[in-house]
Amino acid sequence: MSWRLKYLEYERFYKYGIVCVGMENKRGQVAIFIILAIVIVSVILIFFLWVKPTYFDENTGNLGFEGCVKDVVEDGIFELERNAGFIAPGFSYTHMDRDFVYLCYTENYYDTCTVQVPFLKNVFDENLEASIRDEVNMCYENSLAELREQGYAVSAGDVEYNVEIEPGVVRVEIEAPTTVGGSGFARFNVRVNSPVYDMVMIATSLVQFETRYGDSDVSEMMLYYPNYYIEKLKQGDGTTLYSLKHRVFGDEFLFASRSLVFPAGYRG
Repeated sequence: MSWRLKYLEYERFYKYGIVCVGMENKRGQVAIFIILAIVIVSVILIFFLWVKPTYFDENTGNLGFEGCVKDVVEDGIFELERNAGFIAPGFSYTHMDRDFVYLCYTENYYDTCTVQVPFLKNVFDENLEASIRDEVNMCYENSLAELREQGYAVSAGDVEYNVEIEPGVVRVEIEAPTTVGGSGFARFNVRVNSPVYDMVMIATSLVQFETRYGDSDVSEMMLYYPNYYIEKLKQGDGTTLYSLKHRVFGDEFLFASRSLVFPAGYRG
């Protein structure tokens, strides 16, 4: 091979090598940028998922007053269950220092009762919301006060919320426009595990039996709802006292009915 051919071959190899090196450098730069992007995203995720600003609650990632609201809701549920969903029992029957609100009643003999509370679930929702309002507001205000004491700049708007009992849970949706430092919040959700929805539905079914037949079969009802113990106590004036108790949670729902009553000495 002549020296000229060797020179041309060397020149081609040299140029090709430069191109390859350039391409490798570009690939290396892209790889570095990708690695840096992954590191930055990872740092941000670690900060918000594990470190978090101190005003975040460890469990919810929100302001931290949700735990207070949950306690308030649980107490409110227990109180209302014993009054058939009413804040203060009105028309009721007193037995052993406990008031059983009449959900169905007639004062006449031979007649089945008339429903006193047509939409029991709605009544429970509304009364639970009303009964916990002041304490929920206090939970929120105390949370903001603690943040201000820690030196955070806090601004807040009006608090509005909605309470809804659902199968297995009571859901509280709170609308509270709030700014803490550079973070903004608007909606907070609190969920409390509770059997109250089923208890309201069972009570409604028992009342339907009272209105139609003047009585109910609690043994059959417990077959459909094995987690509940249902007690029925007949009183001398024809009133029937009902107690629905959840075997696991311990919640107890009380109410009364007076239906299809016969006068003393009656023989059908």
